[in-house]
This record gives sequence, C-alpha cells and structure tokens, in this order.
Amino acid sequence: MKTTKMRQERLKNEWTLEYVAEKLGITKAACSNIETLKRRPSYEVLVKIENLFKLPHRDLLEQVPDKNILAE
Repeated sequence: MKTTKMRQERLKNEWTLEYVAEKLGITKAACSNIETLKRRPSYEVLVKIENLFKLPHRDLLEQVPDKNILAE
C-alpha cells in the first residue's frame, strides 16, 4: 500500500485519522485518501497540513514504505 510521511508522523504523534481530519476541516475518508496518495489536497488543505505537522508539504506527501500496515 502506498503511504506518506504524513501518515507516519500522524502515528508517531498518536493522532487519530479523525483528529487530523477535524483539524484540516476535511472528512476522515479525504484525509485517508491524502495519506495513501489517492487524492491530492487543495492548496488550502496543504497549508493546514504544514501548520498542523510543522513540516513542509513536500516532505509530508513523500511516498515512503509502509511499516505499519496492521497498525490501524
């Protein structure tokens, strides 16, 4: 499964998908789709992602190996 550093950071911070989606003002499904690279976020959501995670979106949306497939 494709995943992003955003997902890894979310899990590292022990944030739920629901929590991040609420902070970004999007649905849980939309947040999941962004994390798995099935959907591209709008510019407005990109800014919110950067502010929430305190990392550049280029880093957060980078595809990385998924080490936690069974974590959720």
